[in-house]
Amino acid sequence: MEIGIKLFPGIIVALLLGVFLASPLLYSNIVMAPDTDIPELFGVDVVYAYIERRNTSIAADAYYLSPSTNPNDTIEVQSVVRAIGINFTRLSEEVDPCDAKFEVYLIKVYSDKGFIGNLQRYEGIIYNRDLPLLFDMNEFFGDRPPSGGGSTYTNWDVGESRLGCSIGGGTNWVPTFGEPETIFISINRLGWVTIKGDSTETVVLGEPEVVAEAQLEKFGDGFLYNTIIPEDELSQIDLLNPSGKLFELMGNSLS
Repeated sequence: MEIGIKLFPGIIVALLLGVFLASPLLYSNIVMAPDTDIPELFGVDVVYAYIERRNTSIAADAYYLSPSTNPNDTIEVQSVVRAIGINFTRLSEEVDPCDAKFEVYLIKVYSDKGFIGNLQRYEGIIYNRDLPLLFDMNEFFGDRPPSGGGSTYTNWDVGESRLGCSIGGGTNWVPTFGEPETIFISINRLGWVTIKGDSTETVVLGEPEVVAEAQLEKFGDGFLYNTIIPEDELSQIDLLNPSGKLFELMGNSLS
């Protein structure tokens, strides 16, 4: 049951460039979807995650500058660094005729002490390579979407899996999460976008759908969840940059 539709020209996000563009030609049909019988284009599994809190020295003027601050000074700030590997598997061949379709996800990271940070993720299939791939992420995340990214492919068979990685860090996550015993990751499907010519249909779920979860336990200086890398090989890799190893083990496309 559709409960809200609107058409508008507006600010749109260029997925492949990661920048905002203005387009008077692209119109979006925004639909609030029902909470049941929602088809899934992709299955989602967390295969690896490592999260660590670190103290980092940065230039004082890059973080905070006051009349009493020497711009040549450095200060210590806490940040949260991460490496998250997600396996996406195409589930269905059933896609309405279109130029491209994307599913949009919110990745929540939290501990038994409270909130840590959020990421966004999109995953999609392109059928028309000649069409600019543009859509409005604000419909899912508001005016200040969390950092993140995603990937698009022109060929993706049913049953085929592809690996997506989110690696990075920064001071925008909450580093003051105490001394937790466990960290959790929850991946929530927010909806999807279908692009047809110069218009898009954006479907926003009435309630986010939890599609994958992981529980990280203490490991070394951080917290680890791992279902793919042999335990005796963990000491041989950079836990915060496991992309090469994950690609080797999964043997498929990495984004």
